[in-house]
Amino acid sequence: MDVEDAIIFVISVCAVISFSLIRSVEVHLTVLLICLLVIMEVGGSFINPEIRNGLKPAIYFILFLFLIIVAKKVMEVLR
Repeated sequence: MDVEDAIIFVISVCAVISFSLIRSVEVHLTVLLICLLVIMEVGGSFINPEIRNGLKPAIYFILFLFLIIVAKKVMEVLR
């Protein structure tokens, strides 16, 4: 099993576990974001630059969704 296969496996396991245990989409996206960020930090030196550049748009998209969730929660608290 090479590094790319291990990354796909870890992301898949993280997604399946969070989908099966968590009912809230907001929490699921947060867990998935944390999983992707940990993979990039831990395996950053072992990942090909092509794979790393492929993961970055996914991280940015989920980070954008996370910021929307945080803004929504802040607005709920302020009401």
